[in-house]
Amino acid sequence: MRLSNDPASRRAVAALAAGALIAVAGSLLPDFVELQATSWAIFGMLALSLTLVWGGGGIFSFGQGAFFGVGAYAYGVVAMNLLPHTNESLSAVLAAALAGALAAAAIGYFMFYGKVGDVYVGIITLALTLVLYTVVSGTADPRYHIGVAAIGGYNGMSGVPPLTLGWPGSAQSIALSIGQQFVFVVLVAALCLAGVYRLQGRPFGRVLEALRDNELRAQLLGYDVRARKLLAFALGGALAGLAGALYAAWGMFVSPGVFGLQQASIIVIWALIGGRRSALGAFIGALLVSGLSFVLGGDAGNYTPIILGGVLIAVVLFVPQGIVPSLQRLLGRLLGRLRGRGAQPAPATPLGESVGAPRALPRRAGGEAAQAHAPELQAIALAKSFGGVHAVRDASLRFASRGVHCLIGPNGAGKSTFFNLLVGRHFPSGGDIRLDAKSIRRAEPHARVRAGLGIKLQEASVFPSLSLRENLWLAAYGRLRDNAAAQARADELLDWLSWRHRRDEVAAVLAHGERQWLEIAMVLAGEPSVVLLDEPTAGMSREESLRVAELIGELGASACVIVVEHDMEFVRALQVPVTVFHRGEVFASGSLEDLRRDERILDIYLGRHDAATAA
Repeated sequence: MRLSNDPASRRAVAALAAGALIAVAGSLLPDFVELQATSWAIFGMLALSLTLVWGGGGIFSFGQGAFFGVGAYAYGVVAMNLLPHTNESLSAVLAAALAGALAAAAIGYFMFYGKVGDVYVGIITLALTLVLYTVVSGTADPRYHIGVAAIGGYNGMSGVPPLTLGWPGSAQSIALSIGQQFVFVVLVAALCLAGVYRLQGRPFGRVLEALRDNELRAQLLGYDVRARKLLAFALGGALAGLAGALYAAWGMFVSPGVFGLQQASIIVIWALIGGRRSALGAFIGALLVSGLSFVLGGDAGNYTPIILGGVLIAVVLFVPQGIVPSLQRLLGRLLGRLRGRGAQPAPATPLGESVGAPRALPRRAGGEAAQAHAPELQAIALAKSFGGVHAVRDASLRFASRGVHCLIGPNGAGKSTFFNLLVGRHFPSGGDIRLDAKSIRRAEPHARVRAGLGIKLQEASVFPSLSLRENLWLAAYGRLRDNAAAQARADELLDWLSWRHRRDEVAAVLAHGERQWLEIAMVLAGEPSVVLLDEPTAGMSREESLRVAELIGELGASACVIVVEHDMEFVRALQVPVTVFHRGEVFASGSLEDLRRDERILDIYLGRHDAATAA
């Protein structure tokens, strides 16, 4: 992922150029080789559909084979019924892609909006594949037909028209020859690869990578992860459906085997071997596995699955990222060594000493106008129960539109649950949450962020495999929705952190305290009106904690800041109003010094109240 579209554009142009060269060179091969190569290009498109949803969006799916089969059967039905009238089958290819997209969108809607876990997505899509296999296999009776297209059941659908060019009302149509079909399929595959490259360079593609890395953080930056996952899944279904249409036209026959377990699993193997995060790797993986199966087919016989299994195990053990990413990384190292010869290495900056947050906060994009409207956050008789456990009960708090407020309490007091109710990770069992006098009690976290909330969790939540600049760009774009403005905001925050020289480092190399700083900067990138911080100094040094206290104080001058904290030294440094939670209720509020003189609160923290009750 890059913050410029140029690398993606160059990759897209290279894909188109490579496709044209392969099409020209392949047209000189014998028909038999062209026929096999056509199928391999189709399988590469099918693997690319999984790379898009799994490698791009982190959605592991066994359903690409199902959408492939839906596209194949849709092509056969539409082509057999329309070809006599339109004299072409390209409309059937488009219909097949649409059928794959609709099938993926239908099942994806229930999975993603039903908040199904990642593991269950794989199980559901596998079940869908097996159900379709069973249903289609049971349609051998001639009464199962759509127009003139008989489904065929376990016998398969025969008489599927090849790729045909023509025009409605024309006297004749042209069925593509083996060589022409090869050229057509290779060019379509190159277009699909170029399209995926371009998608990766667009904001949508960058957000997909963020979802793959850390779905929760993406949601807390204002992105509707369900809608984006659904769209990515539908695009993957369309690509698989397109591949299915070309496969049906290539073989002029479709059988229920396209919905089989073997077909569903081999797609995953293609993606793993080539590299599940590499679009080019999808084609390389399909080519290697299909080519190896073809070569072994005559001599190895029944040993082919064993050999392929051994290859897969070797790839997983020795090049777990896949062949293409591993080769790219190796090539990058070699080029780096060649370029570095004779050059003096730059002095390394110790990770723990690289944060140098200045006193002044970065300016808000809207200047003073951005601070003119400061909404007020209010919790009214808030309650949350988990089964028979009342984690929060009748908690009412009103937070000023500007200023800092701290929530404290012993473990199990309910403050973290109260915080998660404000964030939207839990919905209340009773009561209401109002932001700017509007109820947000049922709003999803991303909607609350768009309404003005900025959220930092207890554990540093960033995108580890993305660069520091990409992390900050994603945070800024989630609110600004403007590429150039987000890039400018990201650079501004890099300067604020004194990390400009480290902008291309991935977040995974940061120390824990530095990840906390990065997440704080990501929260600031969205320019929130209400900032929710859950133990913001966890893992930081004392010096860094004091700097965070100063930062929070300055931030409170223009926004409402709510801090959940255990560190009493840090709370004392803040010098702000404090609310104590106990047994899920708001127990007391006031300054820390006043609360420290309250014997009841000392009893709560020291356990004397509970001990006396138990006695």
